[in-house]
Amino acid sequence: MARGRGGVDAAIAQTRHFLDVMLGEVGAVHGRGGSLQEAFDASHGALAPEYGQWPIFEHTLPFDVSRCWDELSGIERPRIWTTERDREVWDQLQR
Repeated sequence: MARGRGGVDAAIAQTRHFLDVMLGEVGAVHGRGGSLQEAFDASHGALAPEYGQWPIFEHTLPFDVSRCWDELSGIERPRIWTTERDREVWDQLQR
């Protein structure tokens, strides 16, 4: 939990960095016509050294990358996450 101005500023900077790195990696793969799996692998490789120790990192990254991919593909509104969608994305990206 972030407390105080310094803690909040640090949490915002950390979140911004995570998103900037993920957007850069996914955007590069998307831009060259790569696959969602390649985008996930690139994002994981770039983010894991700094954020891989987060308790939810391995579980949430597939969904973060998938949503980023959708936005870059022009899907404006997020697809609804169902149990089936959760399993589909997990099985596709976490092999």
